[in-house]
Amino acid sequence: MGRALLLAAVLAALGAGAGLLAQETPKFGVLSRPKGFSSIRVVAAPGLAVFLDDAPVGTTDVLRQGLLIEDLPAGTYTLRIEQAGFEPKVVKVTVAEGDTKEVRILGLRPKPTPTPAPFGPPPPPLAPPVPVRAVIFERKPVAGGTLVTGAASSPADVLPLLDDLKKDCSCTPALEELKKRKDGLYEFRVKLPRK
Repeated sequence: MGRALLLAAVLAALGAGAGLLAQETPKFGVLSRPKGFSSIRVVAAPGLAVFLDDAPVGTTDVLRQGLLIEDLPAGTYTLRIEQAGFEPKVVKVTVAEGDTKEVRILGLRPKPTPTPAPFGPPPPPLAPPVPVRAVIFERKPVAGGTLVTGAASSPADVLPLLDDLKKDCSCTPALEELKKRKDGLYEFRVKLPRK
C-alpha cells in the first residue's frame, strides 16, 4: 500500500508540472524575435550572389524566393547583388529595430561587350591638312610659250606659285590676269615664255 501511495504522489507531481509547462508555452500565435534585431528580405531571381557591407551572405534561390538575411541590428546597410556577366546592383537599406525590409531586384543590366583591339600597332595620327592657297587648273601651249590658269585664296597666295613656276621653266613668268570671282577666290592667268 505504501508503494502505491508513493507512485500516485509521483504521478500527481509530474501531472502538475506538465500543467505548469503547458501554461507557460503558448499553443498558437507568433513567437517574437529578440528586441532590436531586424532582417532584410531580398526578392530576386535565383543564382545571384548577395553581399552585405562587402561581406558575402548567400545566394538567392527558388525555394526561399530570394534570400532572407536575419538577426541584424537596426541601422543602414549596403546591399550588393552580383552575377557573372552583369553589372552589380548596389542598394542602401535602412532597417529599424525589429523591422523586416524587402528589397526587390527586377534584373541586372548586362555588362557592355568590350570592343576587340585591332591587330598590330595603332596607325600614326593623321597630319592636319595643309590649306590649299593656289591651285593650277590647266597648262596649255600658246603662241610664244605656255599659259597656266588657276585660282588662289588671295592675291598674295599667287606669289609663291610664280616662284615655283620660275624654277620649273627657268624663265620669268608673266602674270597676265588676276580677277576676283563671286565665291571670293582669285582667278589668275600666267604666261611662261619659251626659252
